[in-house]
Amino acid sequence: MKKITKMIASVVGGGMIFGAIGVSASETVTVDPGDTYWGLAQDYENVSTEEIVEANEYAPRMIPIGAEIVIPTDESEKSSDTRQDVVTHVVQPRNTLSDIAAVYEGVTADDLAKLNPDVDPESLMIGSEIVVFDYGSEDVAEDEDFVYHTVQPGNTFYEFASIYDGITVDDLLEANPDVDAYLLQIGSEVKIPTK
Repeated sequence: MKKITKMIASVVGGGMIFGAIGVSASETVTVDPGDTYWGLAQDYENVSTEEIVEANEYAPRMIPIGAEIVIPTDESEKSSDTRQDVVTHVVQPRNTLSDIAAVYEGVTADDLAKLNPDVDPESLMIGSEIVVFDYGSEDVAEDEDFVYHTVQPGNTFYEFASIYDGITVDDLLEANPDVDAYLLQIGSEVKIPTK
């Protein structure tokens, strides 16, 4: 469990001459293995990763375990529950972005790289969290009529039809008129109607 310390930072400036004192609240969080600025920011409403980076002296990829990280927020802004619009994956030993993408239908390694710009795909930290879906992001295309399946070696329309309930090969052919069902390109996306 993270150790959280609350502190009030009094900001006294030129306004003190007039008797005005500004007060801002912040918290400090002790870094655990796998913590990232992005992951910490997700626990707080109205606090961005950039604000946390600016409030701390550590480089985003060099946060030492046990360090005290300042979270610039009001206590009232702290999120009372975990965000429901973000799905994450905890990195396991020897995971790559491609391995993680293969676990989630319709997700590609490129999608993961775009959703996790602060993550080095060549050196994923075991125990860190990778964003898989961000339904609150403006970058996520909303298409309620379809889900997308990334083609893996050996995939066929018949296989997709057997995986998705109520979907036939004819449904797939109709939804993907530009796709050659006999020459599926590995890594391409196939539209799966949601009916």
